[in-house]
Amino acid sequence: MNHHQPTEQDPFDDLLGLEDDYYREGHALGVADGSRAGRIEGRVFGLEKGFEKFVAMGTLHGKAAVWGARLPSKDGESLEPPVLPVLATNPRLEKHIQTLYALAEPESLSTQNDEDSVSEFDDRLKRAAAKEKVIEALIREGGDGSKVKNTTSRGPASTQRGVKMSGLEKAERNMEDFGNPPRRS
Repeated sequence: MNHHQPTEQDPFDDLLGLEDDYYREGHALGVADGSRAGRIEGRVFGLEKGFEKFVAMGTLHGKAAVWGARLPSKDGESLEPPVLPVLATNPRLEKHIQTLYALAEPESLSTQNDEDSVSEFDDRLKRAAAKEKVIEALIREGGDGSKVKNTTSRGPASTQRGVKMSGLEKAERNMEDFGNPPRRS
């Protein structure tokens, strides 16, 4: 009598571990997909934030250029009448405008994505925004389109509407909010 056990494998052994196999496979696929999607989402988010910061800095640079052009010319009268009111002569104001222009100059801004470059850019943006507020206070011109006093010598002082240069408002809306478009005022 041979008490030798058969060497065949039980056909149900694979079925007993089937759930664990599917769990491990699904987990591995989920981790790989999540990692890929996270990198893509992180890159898109970084590009959006970088763009927003550069738009803000570009706006400040444009304001500095406009304010610099509005300063009285040192060589006397220009041949063309000014389109915008000329700013009053003020050496302190001129220094603030030059500093703002230097802080927001695009050629000197780094586009590197390392911690030091981002920190320096954020610092310059913060300092430039503070200079903007100082200049607006000096010339009594707010970013909200408030009245601007015309300081040209071509007659009595008159008031004109200032041009709103900043305040890019973000749409605080979700994709699901497509039913009612925002009202324009």
